[in-house]
Amino acid sequence: MGTTFKKVYRLLRADGPAAVVRRSIARIQDLRRLRRALARQPHFAGIDALLDFAFSPDAALITPAQIRSEIDRLLRHLQPAAPRRILEIGTANGGSLFLWTQVAAPDAHLISLDLPGGQFGDGYARWKRPLYRSFARPAQRITLLQDDSHLERSLDAVRAELAGAPLDFLFIDGDHTYAGVRRDFEMYAPLVRSGGLVAFHDIASHDDPTCQVDRYWNELKQHHACTEILASPPAGWAGLGLVKMP
Repeated sequence: MGTTFKKVYRLLRADGPAAVVRRSIARIQDLRRLRRALARQPHFAGIDALLDFAFSPDAALITPAQIRSEIDRLLRHLQPAAPRRILEIGTANGGSLFLWTQVAAPDAHLISLDLPGGQFGDGYARWKRPLYRSFARPAQRITLLQDDSHLERSLDAVRAELAGAPLDFLFIDGDHTYAGVRRDFEMYAPLVRSGGLVAFHDIASHDDPTCQVDRYWNELKQHHACTEILASPPAGWAGLGLVKMP
């Protein structure tokens, strides 16, 4: 059963056919508004303009699940480095993937690895694939892999896409359990070049007991050069942790 069908089925059972129709119309309107907005503004004059767009009603379909002040700092860290090879684990509604394309190198290769029907973010529907690929700037390439990041076949697929080249930037925002986030780091961080960057989302302490990224992060920073990006005052969720690979 596909991710889209599951969502429609849940909505149908909860609120009836009229709610499904209303939701479908709203999504079509959101998609049209986003495409028109992107066509009007193919280039952004700096990080502020980029985030103004990403958090605007025009981009409601892909608004990043981030705290603006936190993702702002990460983008300003990445932009001077202009990473050429990026892997994102956990893409959800595509907002962060869009942001990476804007600070990556003009010829960057971006790989998204996302789990359909996953507990955290629930994956994205197949109809969004053309939209996500359209984020690529003229000489960029976006590869969309939909599978469990913890499987060896997923690691093999990423390696095949990289063709022996190392990652410059790895963003981990998939499975938020302790075991899950640890496995993502242990499997994919070795693909990052020396001096490259690994970023974790949701390192702040959460009330949700299923979100355990902070537990692994607190262990990791005892052994790596780490930087924390946390909103002030604390927002009670989110938080970004950066690891510079030795």
